[in-house]
Amino acid sequence: MGFSKQFVFEQGGGPVLYVRGDEWGAATDALPDPLRARLVRFWPGAEWEPGDPLGVLEMQQLPDHLRASSEWLHEREWRVPRDVAFTWVDVKFLVVPTPVWAVERAEAYGEEYAEQSGAIPVVAIDPSGQLLHDESGIWSATGQ
Repeated sequence: MGFSKQFVFEQGGGPVLYVRGDEWGAATDALPDPLRARLVRFWPGAEWEPGDPLGVLEMQQLPDHLRASSEWLHEREWRVPRDVAFTWVDVKFLVVPTPVWAVERAEAYGEEYAEQSGAIPVVAIDPSGQLLHDESGIWSATGQ
């Protein structure tokens, strides 16, 4: 489900905070829980050239969370550090696995569900991340 930024903000949420991987420990130790819940590690990952024994040694000394890449800037994610109560009116769009998913759920769950969810725009994205359907142009409007 997608919500407006204003709704997330009103619920105490905000955009994720990207933290360099080598500053991760200091940030998680120093920040209060609501801010820690919004942290995302940003790190391009460590690489070494085959045949470079110094690089291998350096890789062995790196903590696991710095060896692998973590670059999620494209998501422009927002988080709320607690459970959120919402109604259908608060939902701005649905991200579903197939273009007919929402219609099938409406048929399965009955008329009330169909009325409530039927007016919400749908973006269909398959498991590989391929955009399948975006009749309202929501996905492209969000920069995805």
